[in-house]
Amino acid sequence: MQVKVRYFAYLRQLTNEVKEEEISLPDDATIRDLLNVLVEKYGEKLEKVLFESSQRKTLSENIIVLINGQSVNDLGTKLKNGDIVSIMPFLSGG
Repeated sequence: MQVKVRYFAYLRQLTNEVKEEEISLPDDATIRDLLNVLVEKYGEKLEKVLFESSQRKTLSENIIVLINGQSVNDLGTKLKNGDIVSIMPFLSGG
């Protein structure tokens, strides 16, 4: 299956300024599978931003993941062919 991944803010610096790309995944892939593929592609700096630890069990509280515009917190969430996954830092203001 193919999913489109969009990167926002400083995450683009960690993906060599890639703003959007198509990623091929197995048909039963989850958000965790996708993030693992991205870490393998872009390295340890991205891993440290996306996950709470190197065990990759918990998404960082500083990262927001959207599937087709809907926020997702469960890394076990299944993806479907054609999904658009947006990955962005949590921003707060005052």
